[in-house]
Amino acid sequence: MTTTPLAPSPRPATRSLSALDEGAALDVRYTLEGSENATLHLRGEDGTVLSCTDLMSAYASVNFGHRNPELEPVLAGGSDLAALFYPPQAELLAGWLCDRLGLGADGRVLFQVGGSFAVSSALALARRARPGRVLAIRGAFHGLGVDALAVTTVQRSSALQDTGFADRIADQVTHLEPGEVPEDWDDVSCVLYETVQGANGYLPLDVEWLAELQAAARRAGALTIADEIQGGYYRHGHLSPAVAAGLDPDILLFGKSLTNGLFPLSAVVYRSRLEADAGATVHLAHTFQTATLGFAAGWEVARYLDRSPVDDWCERVAAALGRAARRWADAGLITAVRLTGPTLSFEPAGPGAADVVRGAFRRGVLVFAGGEDGRRIRIAPPLTIPGAELEAALDAVTAALTEDRPTRPLGDHHGS
Repeated sequence: MTTTPLAPSPRPATRSLSALDEGAALDVRYTLEGSENATLHLRGEDGTVLSCTDLMSAYASVNFGHRNPELEPVLAGGSDLAALFYPPQAELLAGWLCDRLGLGADGRVLFQVGGSFAVSSALALARRARPGRVLAIRGAFHGLGVDALAVTTVQRSSALQDTGFADRIADQVTHLEPGEVPEDWDDVSCVLYETVQGANGYLPLDVEWLAELQAAARRAGALTIADEIQGGYYRHGHLSPAVAAGLDPDILLFGKSLTNGLFPLSAVVYRSRLEADAGATVHLAHTFQTATLGFAAGWEVARYLDRSPVDDWCERVAAALGRAARRWADAGLITAVRLTGPTLSFEPAGPGAADVVRGAFRRGVLVFAGGEDGRRIRIAPPLTIPGAELEAALDAVTAALTEDRPTRPLGDHHGS
């Protein structure tokens, strides 16, 4: 980390921004002054300027780099909004998603402003088609709305919105343990799952079990919903981890890097028959038709992916993370390792996860904790990160893992 003492930026003497956010994980509050690709430029409350490497991709919102110069110019086109009318990029993006997901002309896309709205819309589509309970998987995080929070278990106790409203609909939700397949489906509407549980520490669910769960749901007439808002758009190596695994969910959800962080937008992708099931009088499925910036940014990301070697990027980042994980595991620094494409998570064997987060940040690297008890470290670099910057950042994580521990050999930094 490089630091430069500068005169503090003009700012009020008191802080007006809410402190109810995850910035509390660091010792000092920082402001984002600028960024490029994997590098963030921050200013502390004392005016100190520093740069660090973002190994979180802003929670999968910028999988293709901060302020990507091939994407950001789309914002110069400006924004306009007229009720009843979409800009042309909306249909182009919807068609691209349906084609890439194998739905073709049978696919439909309902755009929403954020991820919680997407989850809520998916549950509504499913319950319109087949009323009943929602089966959710324990260890998932699906959002902060009342219904999204009701199907969430991990990190729920930290949510400001967990004030009892979600408990009012608890009888509409059953939380399954991973590996569990219910016998009774009579009053089940749908199954909701993350192929890779993001907030739970990038934990991939067993694909054979998900296939069995899907088959059981289909036999009963229940629907399946894959929430890929955090895990999609190549965060784990594929546009859709569920589709790549051979699953065939009735509804898929995307967000975050759908626009690479340029504008909040999410997508609910489903088969056309669900529109008929919704009822002839239903035509109010969102309260704000999103500004054109969201559609323009989403379509620009789609075009960018079509012309970019994204699979090669995934393989390069996955290889670097795999080498680091093997070094750390061999040295006894980490346990419970999960490498899911270009994403790594683990439990530190020595310092606690919070200590590793702070230790890495002191060395100019941003990682974050996760999991039911906050014991896992999550690493998810932008896929466009330069190789040298990634290796240097992983060296900083090594130092954070070995803080206050006896020195042990870690082997060749570039070894296989």
